[in-house]
Amino acid sequence: MSDDPVFSALSESLIALDEQRVLDLTQQALDAGAEPIAVINDGLTPGMDEVGKRFESGDYFLPELLIAADVFKSAVAIVKPHLTEAVATKGTVVLGTVEGDIHDIGKNIVALALETSGYEVIDLGIDVPVARFAEEQLARGAHIVGASAMITSTLPALRRVVEDVKTRSPGAKVLIGGAPVTPALVAEYGSDAYAGDAIEAVRVVDKLLQ
Repeated sequence: MSDDPVFSALSESLIALDEQRVLDLTQQALDAGAEPIAVINDGLTPGMDEVGKRFESGDYFLPELLIAADVFKSAVAIVKPHLTEAVATKGTVVLGTVEGDIHDIGKNIVALALETSGYEVIDLGIDVPVARFAEEQLARGAHIVGASAMITSTLPALRRVVEDVKTRSPGAKVLIGGAPVTPALVAEYGSDAYAGDAIEAVRVVDKLLQ
């Protein structure tokens, strides 16, 4: 947590899921002359990090994680007009659910977690053709491709996504996940990593880009 009392209060209010107080403190910090980027990096982000830790430990559950992410995004929206220059992202991630699969809740949570952790997310949606993952990665210069398969019948499509990306862009990192996906499939499919939930996805992406 920051030593600045306003930033500390901002973090604590986000952890407490107190949306109105988070928004009020965000505006208060800006009105007091705080650097806009510091409001994000020293006030909001530590709070979101703590929420992620509590989710991972089982102290918070999915509803709390989603509420915190929404509050975080609302607060960042207040700060953005005050930023005088573009804020560098940590990296770009192309994300999608493979063709034949229309499940998107897990993917959407991963996208939200990555965005609130500083990544630019190119969300391709659901039922995404195999070739589009590599096409978007090349077009966007993305650092990571994340592919999700939520039903067993779409695992072959997931494998083809990994193979296609690795063939067309050998330097790209590929992250796989979804209900029927296991860590053992990383070696079998030739991907770079597996993530079982949104918090693990952020941690894995951070590690892949180190």
